[in-house]
Amino acid sequence: MKVRRVLNIVGALCVLAAADAAEAQPAATLSGYTSLMFDAVPDAPGASTLPAGAVELRGRVFLDGRVTFGERLAVRAAAWAEGLAGERNGTARRAAVAQPHEITLTWSTRTVELTAGAGQVVWGRLDEFQPTDVVNPIDVTRFFLEGRAEARRAVGLARARVFLPGGATLDGVYVPVFRAATFDMLGEATSPFSLAPREVCAAAGCLPVVTSSVRPPLAASSGQGGARLSATAGRVDWALMAWRGFEAVPLYVAGGPLVPGARALAVDAVHPRTTVVGGDVETVRGAWGLRGELAWHVEDTLQAGDRFAALAARSVEGGVGVDRRAGDYRVSATVLGVARRLRPGEAGIVDRHDLQLVTSVDRSFARETRRLRVFGVYNPGDRSAFVRGVGGVSLRDGWWLEASAGWLTGRGADTLSRLAERDFVYLRARVYF
Repeated sequence: MKVRRVLNIVGALCVLAAADAAEAQPAATLSGYTSLMFDAVPDAPGASTLPAGAVELRGRVFLDGRVTFGERLAVRAAAWAEGLAGERNGTARRAAVAQPHEITLTWSTRTVELTAGAGQVVWGRLDEFQPTDVVNPIDVTRFFLEGRAEARRAVGLARARVFLPGGATLDGVYVPVFRAATFDMLGEATSPFSLAPREVCAAAGCLPVVTSSVRPPLAASSGQGGARLSATAGRVDWALMAWRGFEAVPLYVAGGPLVPGARALAVDAVHPRTTVVGGDVETVRGAWGLRGELAWHVEDTLQAGDRFAALAARSVEGGVGVDRRAGDYRVSATVLGVARRLRPGEAGIVDRHDLQLVTSVDRSFARETRRLRVFGVYNPGDRSAFVRGVGGVSLRDGWWLEASAGWLTGRGADTLSRLAERDFVYLRARVYF
């Protein structure tokens, strides 16, 4: 039923579009790029019986078409296709995928903007780790290789933005069909960055894990939605948000029995409900930009560290950040903390606290034809860290060659520690048009 409501909204926008299109001369643009990436994850672990390491070749084509009809109507159709050929854990792998980036129809006036289709909604203000950026799930591999902006996955949505007096904006979003986060859209089951359980080992030996994905059903009760109010008071930009949805990253619970006699463990990948409220602020003091963001997970679920179980909990995640631009340099630093607490009656081992220090340095050279970015995360409690460096050079107008290296380490239970052996390098050629 909720999918039908979105279709009704699309139909209404089409009627408005037809009326405006009849009165306006369309203006169209087409842009995009093609890229070819060679990447290697030399120590990526597999099952205990397989060799470590992955070597891959990834090719991508991205197209972005936009058509505007006067000042009210805009149509955007942006999508990408990517293919992979390589070797993971000693076995040849092939994969291909095509995905929307943003395919939307937007009708706007001075007081309201209505959008329907498949797209992205970016909430929050901190760098890379944004606690209130909850609408779009991410692809973990693309996050580590390329960053959060490239990692977001489009979702089907209906969106209304109302421009209120005094410069305030009320943004409402409804997502009728759930879409999960992925570890890698290209061959997820064998991806070097997958955290899905593959086997359980004990003194008696290793037992393979068979995982079944359990997604929210296509039903009226499975819709997700939220709103964000943003405004400016003096020199401070602020926003408040609320969201009711599902956990995008799966949690693993013991599943039903397998075929009698099968030597494997059954596990279900589930996506429990979640409720988040929060806010963010941003201001400028001289050459410094100051930001803060806080999200309270009123209804949260944590992965048990001692067994396949999902535990009901509450958590608070927030941080403060500063950034400064000086000439060709931009430097930013963020302190991000998380506190988690199990609900009464729950028991188990969980990662209760995290403190992360996030920093980045960007530098451009030779009239923007040379770029260098270093990004780092450090968690002192788990002694974990992630450092990624990216260097790019423009060979000619629209032609870029990039090289990157990433290093991960850790000795705790956080995500960086669980990915501690996924150091990587890549070389990518990209041509824009």
